Amino acid sequence: MIENKSILTPTGGFLAAGYTHTINAYQGCAFAGSLCGLYCYAQHNRWITRGRAWGLYGAKRHVADAYRRDHDRIKRPRQGGPGSLRIYMSSSTDPYIPQEKSLRLTRGLLEEMVDRPPDVLVIQSHHTLVGRDIDLIADLSARGEVWVSLTVETDMDRVPGLPPHASPPARRLSTLAAFRARGIPTQATISPLLPLADPLAFARRLDAACDRVILDHYLIGDGSPGGWRTRKTGFPERLAAAGFGEWNDLARLLEVRHLLASVLGAGRVLVGCEGFNAVGRRRSVVKG
Repeated sequence: MIENKSILTPTGGFLAAGYTHTINAYQGCAFAGSLCGLYCYAQHNRWITRGRAWGLYGAKRHVADAYRRDHDRIKRPRQGGPGSLRIYMSSSTDPYIPQEKSLRLTRGLLEEMVDRPPDVLVIQSHHTLVGRDIDLIADLSARGEVWVSLTVETDMDRVPGLPPHASPPARRLSTLAAFRARGIPTQATISPLLPLADPLAFARRLDAACDRVILDHYLIGDGSPGGWRTRKTGFPERLAAAGFGEWNDLARLLEVRHLLASVLGAGRVLVGCEGFNAVGRRRSVVKG
């Protein structure tokens, strides 16, 4: 276990326009061997990896206690009112890695947030384990703005030539639909855009499953000029070797954006950094 006195990290860079803090109950990520681990930008953060191969490095101690202290410090009465607390969960590790089933650190944080809600919370994951906490998240959603965000970067449950998913995209869409049916805002992040077998059918499933879609491509969304971080991983070459080289081109993103807008409506299709930072109930909840 990793000792920590604070669990909320002030944002900077990519997420700074929409969020004040990120929160990570784990360090590193257990999905390093999955498809998302192949392109994950967090593996390039030397402050996290410290020269180690990308993987799960540990879980943090007493995360609920740390959140309580951080929340009360940020929200204490002061001139001009309490501080803003807009949280992105998580920035460098998935909150629903397999270890969460037994350790329940993410659930513990959510339980604490029910009593001390942030102004905004986006729960971002690649795994359907988030469905375990649907009742708790519904309770939290009644107290503030909460988005359940699942990455669904392709409609293929197995992309030939690439590692397996952390969880099948079809099940992620079903999980999003379950949250949406409970009135909880949902978004699918097609990030990065991967090959699609049936783009139109995919768009229709997204239309039914989520309130909005955030579309991204590693060339514009991996936090480096021209996608050099992703290029270092060999990911583009593996796409090409598998027969999907055209998906390395931004032209594909434009095609998919146009298709999604025609099915979902342009207001429900956001792109890149601007899309990820589009939080604030009055301007972001778009119903189909």
